[in-house]
Amino acid sequence: MSKRQRAAPTDRPSYPRKRAVQACHTCRRKRIKCDNEHPACGSCVQLGMECIYRENDKSTFDPASIAILHRLDTLESLVRTVIPVGVPAQPSPVATLNNLCSPALERTQSSAAYHLNIESILAWPVFQHRVLEPRPPLGALLQSRDSATEPPLRGLDFETSSARQLFHNFLTHVHTYNPVSEAEEIEKYIRDALFDGFGWDAKSCLLLLIFALGAISSPGFDSASATSSAFLQSEEYADAERYFHAAQKRLGGLLCKDGLIETQVFFYAGVYLMTTLRPLEAWRMFVQALACCETFNSSHCLAAGHTDSGATRQRSIYWTCFKSELELRLELNVGRSHGLDLTYPALFPSPPTGLKPEEEAVWYFYLAEIALRRLGNRILNHLYEETTRDNEVQVEATLNFEDQANGLLTSLPALLDLNAPSNQAPNDASDQHAALRFILNGHLIDCYEMMYWPFVVDAIHENHPTEEFHGLFAGFARKGFDVCIRRIAQNERGFFHRHHGTWLMLRSCTRSALVLIAGAMQGLAALLPADWERAVEKVLVLLRYWKDEAEDVADRLELLEGLMDALAAETQPGQGD
Repeated sequence: MSKRQRAAPTDRPSYPRKRAVQACHTCRRKRIKCDNEHPACGSCVQLGMECIYRENDKSTFDPASIAILHRLDTLESLVRTVIPVGVPAQPSPVATLNNLCSPALERTQSSAAYHLNIESILAWPVFQHRVLEPRPPLGALLQSRDSATEPPLRGLDFETSSARQLFHNFLTHVHTYNPVSEAEEIEKYIRDALFDGFGWDAKSCLLLLIFALGAISSPGFDSASATSSAFLQSEEYADAERYFHAAQKRLGGLLCKDGLIETQVFFYAGVYLMTTLRPLEAWRMFVQALACCETFNSSHCLAAGHTDSGATRQRSIYWTCFKSELELRLELNVGRSHGLDLTYPALFPSPPTGLKPEEEAVWYFYLAEIALRRLGNRILNHLYEETTRDNEVQVEATLNFEDQANGLLTSLPALLDLNAPSNQAPNDASDQHAALRFILNGHLIDCYEMMYWPFVVDAIHENHPTEEFHGLFAGFARKGFDVCIRRIAQNERGFFHRHHGTWLMLRSCTRSALVLIAGAMQGLAALLPADWERAVEKVLVLLRYWKDEAEDVADRLELLEGLMDALAAETQPGQGD
């Protein structure tokens, strides 16, 4: 051993190295020192708040380590708020919010009453004695369609004109909202297919799915028919199914491969299944697409600032698969044993270089859609924290989230201004950006619904706050019921339009109708909008149109009609008083 041995340090820290104690939830959120008194610390006693300590925390960090971890938390928060070059800067109200802007909001055991889906709402006590028959589980209602109803396959020969029309439909009705592929490359695939025919590789599979989506994408509304089942008998639908089934025969060979094209294949397969109201099968495709994304080189391709075309497309498909899978996971309530992982990627994808003027609006929309999804995730993460049930925390957080939503609205360019009056249908050719605003408005309504959800739930369950917060609680609950009306009115222009989000629209409008009915059954007339019954009737019209195409839609239609009849029977005797 060397004579120069390591000398013991003489400048030891002045504080003792001992086991650190864990602050309570309230002190952790407020970033103040906790005296760790049990059963309640001094700060919580002074504020009159419930004191909650994290259970089973066996931390042995000393004060120096805790200080380092706090610094790391701060640095992570700062890094996650950085926006890469080429993305419009967010206004200062959004950028300066700290705790409630963090993507690392703690995820805890959630309460069933706070789940935002139809099945959880039906478990509310207000419906228990009014829903006479038990409803089939959602999974049973979403079983795959009988293969006997599938159209027979025929030759897939096609002419240049029909291929161009299908491709044009795809670009107009699918690619605009999901810019995850290159039009020039797809045109090359079409030329190859016209010359050589369809092969059994990923490119041919991708092209078949694009043609399937082009065949099923209608340019307008189909409100002339009484139900959507008329479209299922059309030649357009038969062609779409033939292309899709031909693509299905090629999907098996791609399961053990990964790459950009394979990811696009599984994503577009999910989009087609969503467009034909098969959400459970679509979710499986989005999961497989995300699995392909996991093989992307995150340190290179997904890193901010790396702007070559391949990296840009990989970031874009990753974000798009993430959003699509998350929306369905929350609605289908799958993956419950693991808890809902709502953690989203830290940075926005960068727009491709050399954007054409007509493409700028699409990318503004795409980035705004991501920003709204991130805001929604922050709200959901906060919603399921244990401290959310504290009155002061609820009110403070809701005001904060309202500021964030307003900040996002003011950051949008004029062509996507959501406050501008618009009576056009989402696909109105006179306003090429109407559909983009329509979708963004839907995402914004989702965020507002989540913000006010605790207040709506507490009002329906008669959980009255203290007098100090009663006025704010009633105001937020009223806003929550107004959001239900707003959602139905916003979607009414797209009730009969088939697209990627049709099934999600059916679910969200049904959820809004159930909330309005629950409020009426609980006698919350002072909080309900005056035209709530008319809004519910609109949802019944919506469900009647799509009922022949999906069993869960028919079941929810029967349920809503029964609840409205029960409510009418309950209120009838009081009309003569």
